[in-house]
Amino acid sequence: MASKRKLKKIMQFISSELITDVFFKTLMSGKEATEKADLLVVEISQFTREHINRIGRNGGKENPKEVKEYYRKLYTDWNNGIEKYIDEIGKL
Repeated sequence: MASKRKLKKIMQFISSELITDVFFKTLMSGKEATEKADLLVVEISQFTREHINRIGRNGGKENPKEVKEYYRKLYTDWNNGIEKYIDEIGKL
């Protein structure tokens, strides 16, 4: 497993790229979708903050199987959320 610090940095980087895509798409489109874009940016940042906070709370530190399962669930939740936000950015 990678270090917690690297995992946090990767999550932060991915969310910043998504936020950049939201702003770029808003600027390039002629539509007035700023309110929707602003709400999406707030949602992405809250989602990221929630998952970064979950990194530090892995529960059963004594049992490696529980820790591995915890991080697998965290990873699948993260991927599902990111896919949802990518779809929402595409709809802007």
